[in-house]
Amino acid sequence: MNQKQLPEQALLEIRPELLRRYLTAQGWFLVQEQPRAEVWATDLPDGRMEVLLPKDSRLVDFVRRLRDLFDTVAVVEDREPASVLHAIGAAQTDVHSVRLQPEGLPSGTVWLAEGSRAVASLRDLFISATYRATTWLAHQQPRPVEPGRKSNQVYDFLSRRVLLGLTRPGSYILTAEIPLNARAPEQLSIDAQGRYGGIPLARRVSEAFYEGAAAAHTAAQHASVHDGDLSAFADQAGEGLSANVCEALAGLSSNGKIPFVLQTEWASALPLDRPAGLLEFRPELITQLQRGADYLREHFGRQGVSLRGIITKMERDTTTGPGRVILLGRPDDQPASRAMRVYIEVSAADYDRLGRAHLDGQEVVVQGDLERIGNRWHLVRVQSSTVEEIRD
Repeated sequence: MNQKQLPEQALLEIRPELLRRYLTAQGWFLVQEQPRAEVWATDLPDGRMEVLLPKDSRLVDFVRRLRDLFDTVAVVEDREPASVLHAIGAAQTDVHSVRLQPEGLPSGTVWLAEGSRAVASLRDLFISATYRATTWLAHQQPRPVEPGRKSNQVYDFLSRRVLLGLTRPGSYILTAEIPLNARAPEQLSIDAQGRYGGIPLARRVSEAFYEGAAAAHTAAQHASVHDGDLSAFADQAGEGLSANVCEALAGLSSNGKIPFVLQTEWASALPLDRPAGLLEFRPELITQLQRGADYLREHFGRQGVSLRGIITKMERDTTTGPGRVILLGRPDDQPASRAMRVYIEVSAADYDRLGRAHLDGQEVVVQGDLERIGNRWHLVRVQSSTVEEIRD
């Protein structure tokens, strides 16, 4: 029976150092070093087996030599060459797993509605992690309430670099894999804090994913044992916590119905000094996450939000000049949310235009930063205001 050849592109992307690490871990040892290749060996009960590891991908026979190496290692390990290739690839992949623990269901199953909600929430967690990683790299501080619209880089990374892996034996386990060996975009110099410099963007996202979940876990535990005190959610904002992270974690549990455990396994090709560990989210912690998300949204507001609604009241000190309006509406990216009353300071030109819309009963869209001041919502640093056309 002929074995299917390993794909050339996959072999070209493997760095010799990864092969050395794998061979060493499996008991192979270096016996001879040549200018363009290395000879590795392992001792078996019936004798010594040797393989040739080419060091330069520019060699004409580089791919053929690697295929020979994989064929030999596969024979020694009694499995297919593709399985060996996958094992080496796993050494270059960060794996994030979510073990859902629904009650009363056979192992390895979950209700369809709750499973699909968990996948969507896992995607939201990665959107948030990618936003925070790319924001840090731009030397900016991520917002405790993230903008509804994020940069194209965030969605490009999500669509090209995050894989939904196979489920594993257990209650019901979702896995997300982030290969570290993709070609773009990769190394950056050390930044001012030395935090994310010199490592792949994929690892930065993985770290942001885990740090955000860990910060949420810490804050929720604090609230759980301190009579619902939510101050730790604000304290953890600097560690990557946002209202969006809290809401996505709550979504994984179907808003408290299903306990779950989150685990991160760092790629051995790029080890970290600190282990990731397990994060267990029980129903009581989910309740605190939901409260924490509301707390962060209330205390930090939102930046760059577009509010859509109608003007209910207008006032200004003189017949001309700037003034104040009250808009009853909702954020554009949350059309199903409860309508909110928002106070807005506007320029003279905006006041006149919004005044005409008020008289005509037209809907308006005003963009700015939403902040909670006292018991009122205010839209500050207004960027634009438009009046929606009346449609027949």
